[in-house]
Amino acid sequence: MQKAKINAGELAALMLLFEMGTSVVVGVGMQAKQDAPLAILIGMASGLLLFLIYDSLYRRHGNLSLVGWLQAGFGRPLGGLAAMLYMLYFFYIAARVMRDFGALLLSSILPLTPMAAVHLVMVLPVMYACLLGIETIGRVGEIFLSIVVFLGVLSLLLLIASNVLQWENLLPPLEHGWKPVLKTAFPLTTTFPFGELVVFTMLLPCLNHPRLARKTGLTVILISGFALSTIITLNISVLSLYGAENTTFPLLRTLGKIRLGEFIERLEVIAIVTLIIGGFFKITIFLYASIMGFTELFHIRKRRRELTLCLGALLFLYSLLMTDSFIKHIEVGLKIVPLYLHLPFQVVLPLLLLALTWVRGRVKAQGR
Repeated sequence: MQKAKINAGELAALMLLFEMGTSVVVGVGMQAKQDAPLAILIGMASGLLLFLIYDSLYRRHGNLSLVGWLQAGFGRPLGGLAAMLYMLYFFYIAARVMRDFGALLLSSILPLTPMAAVHLVMVLPVMYACLLGIETIGRVGEIFLSIVVFLGVLSLLLLIASNVLQWENLLPPLEHGWKPVLKTAFPLTTTFPFGELVVFTMLLPCLNHPRLARKTGLTVILISGFALSTIITLNISVLSLYGAENTTFPLLRTLGKIRLGEFIERLEVIAIVTLIIGGFFKITIFLYASIMGFTELFHIRKRRRELTLCLGALLFLYSLLMTDSFIKHIEVGLKIVPLYLHLPFQVVLPLLLLALTWVRGRVKAQGR
Protein backbone atom coordinates (compact mmCIF):
# COMPACT_ATOMS: atom_id res chain seq x y z
CA MET A 1 0.00 0.00 0.00
CA GLN A 2 1.28 3.47 -0.92
CA LYS A 3 1.87 5.85 1.98
CA ALA A 4 1.49 9.06 -0.04
CA LYS A 5 -2.01 10.55 0.15
CA ILE A 6 -4.02 12.98 -1.97
CA ASN A 7 -7.49 14.38 -1.37
CA ALA A 8 -10.52 14.11 -3.65
CA GLY A 9 -9.99 17.60 -5.10
CA GLU A 10 -6.44 16.77 -6.15
CA LEU A 11 -7.56 13.46 -7.63
CA ALA A 12 -10.31 15.23 -9.59
CA ALA A 13 -7.83 17.82 -10.89
CA LEU A 14 -5.43 15.12 -12.07
CA MET A 15 -8.25 13.16 -13.71
CA LEU A 16 -9.59 16.22 -15.53
CA LEU A 17 -6.17 17.27 -16.80
CA PHE A 18 -5.53 13.67 -17.80
CA GLU A 19 -8.85 13.31 -19.63
CA MET A 20 -8.50 16.58 -21.51
CA GLY A 21 -4.78 16.02 -22.26
CA THR A 22 -4.23 15.59 -25.99
CA SER A 23 -7.91 14.82 -26.61
CA VAL A 24 -8.75 18.55 -26.42
CA VAL A 25 -6.45 19.42 -29.31
CA VAL A 26 -6.85 16.41 -31.64
CA GLY A 27 -10.13 15.72 -33.41
CA VAL A 28 -11.72 13.07 -31.17
CA GLY A 29 -14.64 11.22 -32.75
CA MET A 30 -14.49 12.90 -36.17
CA GLN A 31 -15.08 9.53 -37.84
CA ALA A 32 -18.76 10.16 -37.01
CA LYS A 33 -18.72 13.36 -39.12
CA GLN A 34 -21.03 16.09 -37.77
CA ASP A 35 -22.33 13.63 -35.18
CA ALA A 36 -18.93 13.47 -33.47
CA PRO A 37 -20.27 15.26 -30.33
CA LEU A 38 -22.92 12.54 -29.99
CA ALA A 39 -20.27 9.81 -30.39
CA ILE A 40 -18.29 11.43 -27.59
CA LEU A 41 -21.32 11.48 -25.29
CA ILE A 42 -22.00 7.79 -25.99
CA GLY A 43 -18.34 7.05 -25.29
CA MET A 44 -18.71 9.02 -22.06
CA ALA A 45 -21.63 6.83 -21.01
CA SER A 46 -19.51 3.75 -21.66
CA GLY A 47 -16.69 5.35 -19.70
CA LEU A 48 -19.02 5.74 -16.72
CA LEU A 49 -19.73 2.00 -16.81
CA LEU A 50 -16.04 1.18 -17.06
CA PHE A 51 -15.19 3.34 -14.07
CA LEU A 52 -17.92 1.63 -12.05
CA ILE A 53 -16.11 -1.63 -12.80
CA TYR A 54 -12.78 -0.18 -11.64
CA ASP A 55 -14.36 1.26 -8.51
CA SER A 56 -16.06 -2.05 -7.71
CA LEU A 57 -12.70 -3.83 -7.92
CA TYR A 58 -11.15 -1.14 -5.74
CA ARG A 59 -13.85 -1.55 -3.08
CA ARG A 60 -13.55 -5.34 -3.13
CA HIS A 61 -9.76 -5.32 -2.69
CA GLY A 62 -9.38 -2.74 0.07
CA ASN A 63 -6.35 -0.52 -0.37
CA LEU A 64 -4.62 -2.66 -2.99
CA SER A 65 -3.59 -1.22 -6.35
CA LEU A 66 -4.14 -2.83 -9.76
CA VAL A 67 -1.06 -5.00 -9.22
CA GLY A 68 -2.56 -6.40 -6.02
CA TRP A 69 -5.94 -6.97 -7.67
CA LEU A 70 -4.39 -9.00 -10.48
CA GLN A 71 -2.30 -11.14 -8.15
CA ALA A 72 -5.27 -11.75 -5.86
CA GLY A 73 -7.54 -12.64 -8.76
CA PHE A 74 -5.30 -14.64 -11.07
CA GLY A 75 -2.71 -15.90 -8.60
CA ARG A 76 0.87 -14.69 -8.27
CA PRO A 77 2.44 -16.14 -11.44
CA LEU A 78 -0.36 -15.27 -13.89
CA GLY A 79 -1.35 -12.13 -12.01
CA GLY A 80 2.24 -10.95 -11.95
CA LEU A 81 2.51 -11.45 -15.72
CA ALA A 82 -0.72 -9.52 -16.29
CA ALA A 83 0.52 -6.72 -14.02
CA MET A 84 3.78 -6.48 -15.96
CA LEU A 85 1.84 -6.23 -19.23
CA TYR A 86 -0.26 -3.43 -17.74
CA MET A 87 2.86 -1.50 -16.76
CA LEU A 88 4.26 -1.88 -20.28
CA TYR A 89 0.91 -0.72 -21.64
CA PHE A 90 1.02 2.42 -19.47
CA PHE A 91 4.58 3.08 -20.60
CA TYR A 92 3.63 2.67 -24.27
CA ILE A 93 0.70 5.09 -24.03
CA ALA A 94 2.97 7.62 -22.27
CA ALA A 95 5.30 7.41 -25.27
CA ARG A 96 2.40 7.91 -27.69
CA VAL A 97 1.23 11.01 -25.84
CA MET A 98 4.75 12.41 -25.92
CA ARG A 99 4.88 11.85 -29.67
CA ASP A 100 1.56 13.73 -30.04
CA PHE A 101 2.99 16.57 -27.98
CA GLY A 102 6.16 16.79 -30.06
CA ALA A 103 4.27 16.67 -33.35
CA LEU A 104 2.02 19.58 -32.42
CA LEU A 105 4.86 21.83 -31.32
CA LEU A 106 6.94 20.98 -34.38
CA SER A 107 4.06 21.62 -36.78
CA SER A 108 2.88 24.83 -35.14
CA ILE A 109 5.60 26.94 -33.54
CA LEU A 110 8.91 25.02 -33.71
CA PRO A 111 9.22 23.74 -37.31
CA LEU A 112 13.03 23.90 -37.38
CA THR A 113 13.60 22.40 -33.93
CA PRO A 114 14.81 18.77 -33.69
CA MET A 115 12.14 16.50 -32.25
CA ALA A 116 14.66 15.14 -29.75
CA ALA A 117 15.03 18.61 -28.24
CA VAL A 118 11.26 19.01 -27.83
CA HIS A 119 10.88 15.59 -26.22
CA LEU A 120 13.82 16.20 -23.90
CA VAL A 121 12.27 19.45 -22.65
CA MET A 122 9.12 17.51 -21.75
CA VAL A 123 10.61 14.32 -20.32
CA LEU A 124 12.89 16.09 -17.82
CA PRO A 125 10.07 17.78 -15.83
CA VAL A 126 8.03 14.56 -16.12
CA MET A 127 10.85 12.58 -14.51
CA TYR A 128 11.29 15.24 -11.84
CA ALA A 129 7.56 15.16 -11.03
CA CYS A 130 7.66 11.37 -10.72
CA LEU A 131 10.59 11.65 -8.31
CA LEU A 132 8.67 14.17 -6.16
CA GLY A 133 5.69 11.84 -5.86
CA ILE A 134 1.93 11.87 -6.23
CA GLU A 135 1.29 14.38 -3.41
CA THR A 136 3.27 17.08 -5.20
CA ILE A 137 1.79 16.14 -8.57
CA GLY A 138 -1.71 16.46 -7.08
CA ARG A 139 -1.11 19.90 -5.57
CA VAL A 140 0.40 21.24 -8.79
CA GLY A 141 -2.49 19.72 -10.74
CA GLU A 142 -5.02 21.83 -8.83
CA ILE A 143 -3.11 25.00 -9.76
CA PHE A 144 -2.81 24.16 -13.44
CA LEU A 145 -6.42 23.05 -13.71
CA SER A 146 -7.52 26.58 -12.80
CA ILE A 147 -5.33 27.90 -15.64
CA VAL A 148 -6.84 25.46 -18.14
CA VAL A 149 -10.40 26.32 -17.07
CA PHE A 150 -9.68 30.06 -17.37
CA LEU A 151 -8.22 29.61 -20.86
CA GLY A 152 -11.19 27.49 -21.90
CA VAL A 153 -13.78 30.01 -20.76
CA LEU A 154 -11.80 32.86 -22.34
CA SER A 155 -11.59 31.00 -25.66
CA LEU A 156 -15.34 30.35 -25.69
CA LEU A 157 -16.15 34.00 -25.02
CA LEU A 158 -13.75 35.18 -27.72
CA LEU A 159 -15.17 32.75 -30.28
CA ILE A 160 -18.68 34.01 -29.57
CA ALA A 161 -17.54 37.64 -29.76
CA SER A 162 -15.71 36.99 -33.06
CA ASN A 163 -18.96 35.88 -34.74
CA VAL A 164 -17.30 32.89 -36.42
CA LEU A 165 -19.71 30.21 -35.22
CA GLN A 166 -21.78 28.75 -38.07
CA TRP A 167 -24.23 26.32 -36.47
CA GLU A 168 -25.57 25.15 -39.84
CA ASN A 169 -22.30 23.24 -40.26
CA LEU A 170 -23.68 20.72 -37.74
CA LEU A 171 -26.63 19.87 -39.99
CA PRO A 172 -28.12 17.47 -40.86
CA PRO A 173 -27.90 15.35 -37.70
CA LEU A 174 -27.59 11.57 -38.13
CA GLU A 175 -27.29 12.01 -41.90
CA HIS A 176 -25.84 8.51 -42.26
CA GLY A 177 -27.81 6.92 -39.44
CA TRP A 178 -26.62 5.52 -36.14
CA LYS A 179 -24.06 3.07 -37.52
CA PRO A 180 -21.13 5.55 -37.96
CA VAL A 181 -21.87 7.05 -34.52
CA LEU A 182 -21.90 3.72 -32.72
CA LYS A 183 -18.87 2.48 -34.68
CA THR A 184 -16.96 5.58 -33.58
CA ALA A 185 -18.15 5.33 -29.98
CA PHE A 186 -17.12 1.66 -29.78
CA PRO A 187 -14.24 1.41 -29.39
CA LEU A 188 -12.71 4.79 -30.30
CA THR A 189 -14.29 7.40 -28.02
CA THR A 190 -14.98 4.83 -25.30
CA THR A 191 -11.32 3.86 -24.99
CA PHE A 192 -9.86 7.30 -25.74
CA PRO A 193 -9.96 9.19 -23.51
CA PHE A 194 -12.47 7.70 -21.03
CA GLY A 195 -11.20 4.14 -20.77
CA GLU A 196 -7.68 5.38 -20.19
CA LEU A 197 -8.74 6.18 -16.64
CA VAL A 198 -7.80 2.56 -15.94
CA VAL A 199 -4.35 3.97 -15.12
CA PHE A 200 -5.87 5.56 -12.00
CA THR A 201 -6.40 2.07 -10.56
CA MET A 202 -2.74 2.41 -9.59
CA LEU A 203 -3.43 5.71 -7.80
CA LEU A 204 -6.75 5.09 -6.03
CA PRO A 205 -4.99 3.65 -2.95
CA CYS A 206 -3.45 7.12 -2.50
CA LEU A 207 -6.87 8.70 -1.93
CA ASN A 208 -7.22 9.73 1.71
CA HIS A 209 -10.99 9.09 1.70
CA PRO A 210 -11.57 5.93 -0.39
CA ARG A 211 -15.34 6.30 -0.32
CA LEU A 212 -15.02 9.40 -2.54
CA ALA A 213 -13.36 7.53 -5.39
CA ARG A 214 -16.61 6.66 -7.19
CA LYS A 215 -18.16 10.11 -6.90
CA THR A 216 -14.93 11.79 -8.02
CA GLY A 217 -14.39 9.54 -11.02
CA LEU A 218 -17.97 9.69 -12.29
CA THR A 219 -18.11 13.47 -11.89
CA VAL A 220 -14.86 13.92 -13.80
CA ILE A 221 -16.04 11.70 -16.67
CA LEU A 222 -19.28 13.69 -16.96
CA ILE A 223 -17.48 17.04 -16.96
CA SER A 224 -14.79 15.98 -19.41
CA GLY A 225 -17.32 14.29 -21.70
CA PHE A 226 -19.52 17.37 -22.02
CA ALA A 227 -16.43 19.60 -22.36
CA LEU A 228 -14.98 17.50 -25.20
CA SER A 229 -18.36 17.34 -26.92
CA THR A 230 -18.61 21.14 -26.72
CA ILE A 231 -15.11 21.60 -28.13
CA ILE A 232 -15.78 19.32 -31.10
CA THR A 233 -19.08 21.15 -31.71
CA LEU A 234 -17.20 24.45 -31.81
CA ASN A 235 -14.55 23.02 -34.15
CA ILE A 236 -17.16 21.84 -36.66
CA SER A 237 -19.20 25.04 -36.47
CA VAL A 238 -16.13 27.23 -37.06
CA LEU A 239 -14.13 25.13 -39.55
CA SER A 240 -16.99 23.27 -41.28
CA LEU A 241 -17.12 19.48 -41.30
CA TYR A 242 -14.49 19.20 -44.02
CA GLY A 243 -12.10 21.53 -42.23
CA ALA A 244 -12.52 19.84 -38.85
CA GLU A 245 -12.03 16.26 -40.08
CA ASN A 246 -9.10 17.04 -42.37
CA THR A 247 -7.03 18.89 -39.80
CA THR A 248 -4.69 17.03 -37.46
CA PHE A 249 -5.14 19.61 -34.70
CA PRO A 250 -8.52 21.30 -35.34
CA LEU A 251 -8.60 23.32 -32.10
CA LEU A 252 -5.47 25.10 -33.28
CA ARG A 253 -7.22 26.28 -36.44
CA THR A 254 -10.44 27.08 -34.58
CA LEU A 255 -8.73 29.46 -32.17
CA GLY A 256 -6.79 30.92 -35.11
CA LYS A 257 -10.10 32.20 -36.50
CA ILE A 258 -10.59 34.57 -33.56
CA ARG A 259 -10.43 38.19 -34.68
CA LEU A 260 -11.40 41.12 -32.46
CA GLY A 261 -10.47 44.49 -33.87
CA GLU A 262 -6.85 44.76 -34.94
CA PHE A 263 -5.20 43.58 -31.76
CA ILE A 264 -6.76 40.28 -30.60
CA GLU A 265 -5.90 37.51 -33.07
CA ARG A 266 -3.67 34.45 -33.57
CA LEU A 267 -4.72 32.82 -30.31
CA GLU A 268 -3.48 29.34 -31.26
CA VAL A 269 -1.17 29.77 -28.29
CA ILE A 270 -4.12 28.92 -26.02
CA ALA A 271 -4.42 25.48 -27.62
CA ILE A 272 -0.67 24.98 -27.40
CA VAL A 273 -0.55 25.93 -23.71
CA THR A 274 -3.49 23.62 -23.03
CA LEU A 275 -1.73 20.74 -24.77
CA ILE A 276 1.52 21.36 -22.90
CA ILE A 277 -0.26 21.33 -19.54
CA GLY A 278 -2.55 18.40 -20.32
CA GLY A 279 0.18 16.45 -22.08
CA PHE A 280 2.57 16.92 -19.18
CA PHE A 281 0.12 15.55 -16.63
CA LYS A 282 -1.01 12.70 -18.87
CA ILE A 283 2.56 11.54 -19.53
CA THR A 284 3.45 12.00 -15.86
CA ILE A 285 0.51 9.93 -14.60
CA PHE A 286 1.14 7.10 -17.06
CA LEU A 287 4.86 7.03 -16.26
CA TYR A 288 4.30 7.33 -12.51
CA ALA A 289 1.78 4.46 -12.57
CA SER A 290 4.25 2.34 -14.51
CA ILE A 291 7.04 3.12 -12.04
CA MET A 292 4.87 2.33 -9.02
CA GLY A 293 3.68 -0.89 -10.64
CA PHE A 294 7.18 -2.16 -11.36
CA THR A 295 8.26 -1.09 -7.87
CA GLU A 296 5.45 -3.06 -6.26
CA LEU A 297 5.75 -6.03 -8.59
CA PHE A 298 9.49 -6.55 -8.15
CA HIS A 299 9.78 -5.20 -4.57
CA ILE A 300 12.37 -2.53 -5.40
CA ARG A 301 11.07 0.39 -3.35
CA LYS A 302 14.60 1.41 -2.33
CA ARG A 303 15.56 1.70 -5.99
CA ARG A 304 12.62 3.83 -7.14
CA ARG A 305 14.87 6.77 -8.04
CA GLU A 306 17.04 4.63 -10.30
CA LEU A 307 13.96 3.04 -11.86
CA THR A 308 12.45 6.47 -12.54
CA LEU A 309 15.59 7.68 -14.29
CA CYS A 310 15.84 4.49 -16.31
CA LEU A 311 12.21 4.48 -17.46
CA GLY A 312 12.36 8.21 -18.18
CA ALA A 313 15.37 7.72 -20.43
CA LEU A 314 13.66 4.79 -22.19
CA LEU A 315 10.51 6.89 -22.62
CA PHE A 316 12.54 9.63 -24.30
CA LEU A 317 14.23 7.20 -26.71
CA TYR A 318 11.14 5.14 -27.51
CA SER A 319 8.94 8.18 -28.18
CA LEU A 320 11.43 9.17 -30.90
CA LEU A 321 11.79 5.72 -32.45
CA MET A 322 8.27 4.26 -32.12
CA THR A 323 7.12 5.27 -35.65
CA ASP A 324 8.71 6.52 -38.86
CA SER A 325 6.19 9.32 -39.41
CA PHE A 326 3.37 11.09 -37.63
CA ILE A 327 0.88 9.89 -40.27
CA LYS A 328 1.74 6.28 -39.43
CA HIS A 329 1.58 7.16 -35.74
CA ILE A 330 -2.00 8.42 -36.13
CA GLU A 331 -2.99 5.41 -38.22
CA VAL A 332 -1.72 3.01 -35.55
CA GLY A 333 -3.56 5.02 -32.90
CA LEU A 334 -6.89 4.78 -34.75
CA LYS A 335 -6.78 1.22 -36.09
CA ILE A 336 -4.50 -0.91 -33.91
CA VAL A 337 -4.29 0.57 -30.42
CA PRO A 338 -8.06 0.70 -29.65
CA LEU A 339 -8.73 -2.91 -30.63
CA TYR A 340 -5.55 -4.69 -29.61
CA LEU A 341 -4.41 -2.68 -26.58
CA HIS A 342 -7.18 -0.50 -25.16
CA LEU A 343 -9.98 -3.06 -25.25
CA PRO A 344 -8.03 -5.91 -23.59
CA PHE A 345 -6.55 -3.73 -20.85
CA GLN A 346 -9.47 -1.36 -20.27
CA VAL A 347 -12.42 -3.72 -20.72
CA VAL A 348 -11.67 -7.44 -21.07
CA LEU A 349 -9.22 -7.99 -18.20
CA PRO A 350 -11.11 -5.81 -15.67
CA LEU A 351 -14.38 -7.59 -16.51
CA LEU A 352 -12.72 -11.00 -16.18
CA LEU A 353 -11.13 -9.98 -12.90
CA LEU A 354 -14.45 -8.68 -11.56
CA ALA A 355 -16.18 -11.92 -12.55
CA LEU A 356 -13.53 -14.01 -10.79
CA THR A 357 -13.73 -11.83 -7.69
CA TRP A 358 -17.53 -12.11 -7.62
CA VAL A 359 -17.48 -15.91 -8.07
CA ARG A 360 -14.89 -16.36 -5.32
CA GLY A 361 -16.92 -14.14 -3.03
CA ARG A 362 -20.05 -16.21 -3.62
CA VAL A 363 -18.19 -19.48 -3.06
CA LYS A 364 -16.66 -18.16 0.12
CA ALA A 365 -20.05 -16.96 1.38
CA GLN A 366 -21.69 -20.32 0.67
CA GLY A 367 -18.89 -22.18 2.42
CA ARG A 368 -19.51 -20.42 5.71
